[in-house]
This record gives sequence, C-alpha cells and structure tokens, in this order.
Amino acid sequence: MQSPIWVRGRVPNGYWNKRANRMNYMVWLRRKLRFNKRTDWYRLNRQHFLDHYGGGLLATIYHHSPYEALRDYAPNSTWLPWLMNKVPQGYWKNPKNRRAYMTWLGKQLKFKKNTDWYRLSKSDFNRFGGEGLLANYYRNSPIHALREFKPSVNWQEWRFAEAPQRFWHDPENRQRYMHWLGKQLKYRTPEDWCDITRRDFQQHHGSALLQAGWSPIELIRETFPEYDWHEWHFVRVPNGFWNKPRNRNAYFHWLGESYCGFNSADDWQTLTRADVRDTGGGSLLGVYYQNSMKKFRTAAMRSVLRTNRN
Repeated sequence: MQSPIWVRGRVPNGYWNKRANRMNYMVWLRRKLRFNKRTDWYRLNRQHFLDHYGGGLLATIYHHSPYEALRDYAPNSTWLPWLMNKVPQGYWKNPKNRRAYMTWLGKQLKFKKNTDWYRLSKSDFNRFGGEGLLANYYRNSPIHALREFKPSVNWQEWRFAEAPQRFWHDPENRQRYMHWLGKQLKYRTPEDWCDITRRDFQQHHGSALLQAGWSPIELIRETFPEYDWHEWHFVRVPNGFWNKPRNRNAYFHWLGESYCGFNSADDWQTLTRADVRDTGGGSLLGVYYQNSMKKFRTAAMRSVLRTNRN
C-alpha cells in the first residue's frame, strides 16, 4: 500500500487548502497517535504535527495552533482550549474567553452559590487547565479572578483559603475584617469586644491576621481608637503582660482611682478579692502575688504612693 502523499515528500502547492486533504491527514494522524476517544485529542500538540509530516499544514493553515486544527477537524464538537496542552496565543486576552473558563470551572467544582466560590484555590486552576490564566492575568490570585468574573459581589478576602499577599499590611483591610467579625459575633457595644479571644479569630478566618503579628487587643485599639481600652478588661491579658512593672502600675492606679475611688492608703484595706477578680486582675493576683490579698494590697499601695510622690 502506497504511503500518503505527505509522507513521500513535499505536498503540491495549495494541497492543504482543500478540506478533504486536511481531513485525510487528521484521520491518518489519529491512527498514528492511537487516539480512540474524543478526549484523547486534548493531548494533541505541535510536536505531533512536526513528527508526522504535518508541520507545513500546522503552520500555513492552522497558524501553529493544534486547537484550530481540532476545530477544523470536528467543527460540530465543542472544544475547550484550556484542556489542550497549550491554549492558542492571545486566547486569554479576550474577556469572553476568561468568563467562559470561569463559568466552566464553577460547573466542574459544583459551585452553585456565590459563597461556594470561597473554596476556590490555586490548585483548582492547576487541575482544570487554568494555570496560565491565573498566572498571567490574575497575578496568581483566585480572588482577582473572581472580582472580574463576579464584579457585583462584595468579596471578603479573608474567607478564602489564602488572602492576597500583604493583604493584612493594609489598615483598611484589617478594619474591614474587624467590623465584619463584630457582626459575626453579634457584638453591639464596645464592652462586648472585651469577651473576644484568639479562638474567635481562628474560627472566623482570622488566623493569618494573628500570625502576621497582631494581637486581638492591638486590633481592637486600632479599629476603635476613640475608646480607652485596658488589657485587664479582656477575657485574657496578653502573654507576659503582668511581668512589666508599668502594666501592673497602670492597673493599680486605674483600680484605685477609677474603679474603687480610693483617696488614701487606708482605703486599700477594704479592697476585696472579688474587686480584683471583677476588674480583670485575677491572673495578676494568682500568678504574681500567689493569691495573697495582703501582698496585692501592699504592692498596690506602694505603686500609688510612689507615683503620687513623683
């Protein structure tokens, strides 16, 4: 049996202009590559043409694009270029193509509601042929992709598996998160914030914010600077807080002057364990003064008297 004309040498001028000739080549190529299923064609690449006497066809008719060859070979089939080894040059520059991919991706991931998209990750793009799109057009950020795909949605970056790089460095972003967190925790008054714990952040997409070096109290002070926040009002004071003399002194002065209204050293003798516990000094009393009210009162009086003398 005689070999095909493209195997025997250079084809005649205009040979590839006839669709019948192109179809004969593609059928022959399919057999050579052992493509039995329609999806096998997605493995087609430029090297296949070069290795099988089709370099001229690919260059002159298909502009070096295996995808265009498939569209010509099976025009009634819907071919998804992102499933090819390489998308056609400039394909992602067209917004319609980017939207088509994102719509298809959502179906593959079984996303039905807007909130489902918060589960979107870089690996999803890598698994479903969108690695180049993500890297070249969305700066490797799924969030940027979603902002273009669904611009009317107020996306909250912290709810994704990974916030954009340096996201937490922006004070506005931190405050957006804090106001959102307050709504999730149903906080209505400034005093409500004193109940917050690190666990609240961890359970509401704020772990990365804490890992960036911010403490809950620092974030609250930044978000609500109009209030005079004291560490001892919170459920837990920061680690090592009571080890610093200035912090103990600040608490003693606030306790005596603002809370108890003490005017003399003798007034301190009326201070009760309940007073200390109710004002957030329980850990100071227990850890630093061994639960001794006598030691606590003595330290408090000395601190206040020393400051008054100065």
